[in-house]
Amino acid sequence: MGGEPVIRGYEVSGPVGFGASGTTLGVRGQDGRPWVASIVRRDARLGRLRLLRDLHHPHLPGIHDMVEVGDGEAAVVMDLVVGPSLATLVNARSWLRGPEVVTVWRAIADALAAMHKRGLVHGDVSPANIIIGPDGRPVLIDVVGHGGAERGHTGYVPPELDDGDATTASDVWSLARTLSWASGEDRGVLAALGDALADAPARRPSARDFATWAFVLGTPGNIDVPGAASLAGAQLRAGARQTVLTPARPRPRLRGRWAWTLVTALLAVLGVIGGFVLLSATVAVDTRPAATPRAIRAFPALPAESAEAVTRELLDLHDRVLVERDATALASVYTPGAEAGRTDAALVAGMLAEDTAFTGYGTEVASFDLVESSYRGFAARLEVRQLEHVRVTRGATETVPAQQPHCVEVEVGGGPDWRIAAIRECGTP
Repeated sequence: MGGEPVIRGYEVSGPVGFGASGTTLGVRGQDGRPWVASIVRRDARLGRLRLLRDLHHPHLPGIHDMVEVGDGEAAVVMDLVVGPSLATLVNARSWLRGPEVVTVWRAIADALAAMHKRGLVHGDVSPANIIIGPDGRPVLIDVVGHGGAERGHTGYVPPELDDGDATTASDVWSLARTLSWASGEDRGVLAALGDALADAPARRPSARDFATWAFVLGTPGNIDVPGAASLAGAQLRAGARQTVLTPARPRPRLRGRWAWTLVTALLAVLGVIGGFVLLSATVAVDTRPAATPRAIRAFPALPAESAEAVTRELLDLHDRVLVERDATALASVYTPGAEAGRTDAALVAGMLAEDTAFTGYGTEVASFDLVESSYRGFAARLEVRQLEHVRVTRGATETVPAQQPHCVEVEVGGGPDWRIAAIRECGTP
């Protein structure tokens, strides 16, 4: 398949996402079992990978194999994690109830405790990096790491990381902030979180202690995962938060956040219960919103008419990806590392896993307002809705009614090869 690497012992089916360490590939072992693979440099990061490979935890994706692919690189073969991200799930249905918060809290805090015990720091705990599997089991993804080039998702970065490396204490803060958001800033949850959100890292509990605090809220409960149609409808409403980069200076690889956000494929549309979440990647590329460049104004900006045509074309292509269930075409829709691209990859994988297909699926653009434009990209506000369509799952047919119109903000970059960099509900920071 084009320039894809040869991974001994595996059949490469094609790209399923785009992450910090490059493209995330779908692969199959000789027994036909599906995995995902990320290509990484054979550097100090391998020490981290070996520790992760030996870390078997129910709420972390497992590293299955590491295969040399030449030129100082290795393929890291990992579990294929199926399910919507916490961000997409909440966007599709509403805030988590108390027992659901407890389930996520205990699972992810315990996973962090297992990492911390081995000297590993995650560095990017956020709703986008927590996957809810088909059995309702939360899984913390993006564990491979790329040496600390990223500081975390905007809104989930603790205050001390303005000038410092990620630590075990920063992981606890980011998880607490995630739980607070997922609960809709519920007062009972905020009270239970206590000093986990303290500005001073020394006041925060360890991840192990923090896991026990969840019982203040009560017993855990099953997480209510919406059906495929609801998750698919959430794709354009899902907030695509940007990843904050760390300063360009040497950093200890072993402590850096893990690159495996391999999962950039991890779902932007992240939708279908079974949406596919690749393990790895919120890319360490220039993640400044390409749609809001501040420099080089001497170049001509894209006019509103052209920007609207580009946006409509990208949305049409996105809809075809879902109808045709072709995740490889996402590279023509999203910029590398776009969170929405991860969700879409997860949705397509989930559709294939559940033998679900859409007929007549489409997005109607009722209005288009150009907010900002430059030679590098543009930002726009749209009124959109998903049209009525038919969903067929294993032969069973269901008509999904048209969605109510809603406002979304779209950032497009990469000109002249335009791609969607972010999609979020209007008013989402």
